[in-house]
Amino acid sequence: MTTDTTTKIVSNRERLSGIVQAVGRRPADIERRWWESTAVFVIFTVFYAIVGYWLVVQMHVVGFETLDRFDRSLMIFHNEPPKLSSVGFDYPPLSILLVTPFTVIPALARSLIVVPVVSAIFAGLTMMFLNTMMRRAQIVFPLRAAVLATLGLNPLVVMYASIGARNFMWLAFVLAALGALFAWYVTADIRFVMIAGLSYSVAALTGYGSLVWFLISLIMVAAILARLGADGREVEGTTVGFAAPTVYVIALWSAFNLILLSDPFNWVTESSDVASSGGLDDFSFTEILRGTFDLVVYGAPIAIVVLPALIFAGIARRNGFALWLGLMLAVSMLAPGLAVALRVTDSPLLMSNALPILLVSVVGAIWLARSAMSSGFIVAGALAAGLLVSIPWTFSSMSDFKQQSLERAFHDAVSTGDNQEGARTLDGSIVGYDNELDMANYIRDNITDQDSILTDNASTYAVILLTGSPSTFFDRVDQSDGPWGRAARNPAAHVEYMLLSTNTSNDLLSTLYPEAAAGGDRSLEPVYANRRYTLVQVPNGYQFGDDSVRTGVDANGDGVISDDELTLDPDADTSTGTTGSGSTSTDGETEGSPDVQGGYDGIEGEEGSPLTSDADESTDTDSGTSP
Repeated sequence: MTTDTTTKIVSNRERLSGIVQAVGRRPADIERRWWESTAVFVIFTVFYAIVGYWLVVQMHVVGFETLDRFDRSLMIFHNEPPKLSSVGFDYPPLSILLVTPFTVIPALARSLIVVPVVSAIFAGLTMMFLNTMMRRAQIVFPLRAAVLATLGLNPLVVMYASIGARNFMWLAFVLAALGALFAWYVTADIRFVMIAGLSYSVAALTGYGSLVWFLISLIMVAAILARLGADGREVEGTTVGFAAPTVYVIALWSAFNLILLSDPFNWVTESSDVASSGGLDDFSFTEILRGTFDLVVYGAPIAIVVLPALIFAGIARRNGFALWLGLMLAVSMLAPGLAVALRVTDSPLLMSNALPILLVSVVGAIWLARSAMSSGFIVAGALAAGLLVSIPWTFSSMSDFKQQSLERAFHDAVSTGDNQEGARTLDGSIVGYDNELDMANYIRDNITDQDSILTDNASTYAVILLTGSPSTFFDRVDQSDGPWGRAARNPAAHVEYMLLSTNTSNDLLSTLYPEAAAGGDRSLEPVYANRRYTLVQVPNGYQFGDDSVRTGVDANGDGVISDDELTLDPDADTSTGTTGSGSTSTDGETEGSPDVQGGYDGIEGEEGSPLTSDADESTDTDSGTSP
């Protein structure tokens, strides 16, 4: 008996039967217009870069978080030694690594010219992706231009696209992913799902908040395929292909955290995006609800109309994609309040949280315009009109919105044309970086030796950035915290100077030398100082905790003057057990100590610093937002 071993030939038609997506062929899609996309990108990038130069360089409206990220990027190339570890773990890594090409030339980084360019580029990409979505929704060019112009002039968009903030860095990749899913739903081309997955993987390491949209999109892809009748293999293969890049990068980043910090979830618990807040005020349910309401009404009012329209289109017209966009919009509205309720944020209900709500609302409105078919031009026109009306409404609210960062400074700069150096935000912070620039200029003009200034870069990063020469500083990145800590207790063996912040609560070095930070330690003579920083000279042989300056001859050349080599400074004051901090008054209080609110040439610390008196806090109008 013979066995039939003939192989059955399966035709391509049979193989693809039951598959609802386009596989192996390019379906009908919109005509590619690279020149139009390029024009949109260039126009908005140049516009935001010019506005940003005016805001950052001339008006001094820039966040210290932004300066911190640019300083870390500068250290990657120009520290001594250059260190990739300067990226750290408290920011999403790509929010720093994507900046590094712009800090290759230190002079450009030091001038802050490149700061607005970075955010402008990602905002320009966002506008480009939105324009492509509108083309795919068959919105005519005049209406596309109107929507882009009115959205692009929204004050929240202008501000965060121009001041170097990282909001648009991750939002650009989220919009790229949503645009790809938009195209997938229209064309059934599976390659767009893979493009969306890759976009989300980049977004995940640029802003951790993008993971919320990734999870919703993952469920959406599976649900839409199942509804269209795809078999289990197609659903599984598509969702795995979509999720794999993001899952991989998150797993890899967790592995780095485990290896280096012994905590795979450190990027969650200690991140500046989703830090566990021990100092967050308690918010009642009513306060969270009111804050969410204000965020939507003043930051993204069009969401009030778009959300119910998406839900109606999704349910009444069985429009699945509209329903999922409605879910994304609802989540973007509720996420800030939920983060406060779960105590996983240090930035409760900030006005910047309205930016994702606004952009998702626009995407939803674009889909509604496509779904309206012949009436799409009415929807697009209404979107442009709504965005236009919201411009003065949002701009006015920026001056007094309860939870904000630099919105008030932006509002005042635009409305008055005045430099915002020294202006106060609603939370009491001070805008500007004149003190940092002042100290940086002195260091550039007078100190050139490598590793000659010991400093805590976590507090003095803005000064380091504005010098453009991180190699001049012996910071915590150079040789890690261990060697830096030993140098901090024996500075004479390592450096000639120490740069101290007058805010001792945030500066590890100033915590060790509080009187030197105030300019009141005679053993550590101030060389230059301003309201925020004190640069002191370290005398030969000085050691932490001595009651006097160690002077003498370093006989063995080890950089430390030992007890048998030193001679005591006859002028050192040892009557109070301090390091030459000054004379003792008749009532036993040490003059020049932090208890007496000292300061170099009468200059005292910022508000909130242990070096600032209550009287000074009531009249302080000095410059800059304290880092």
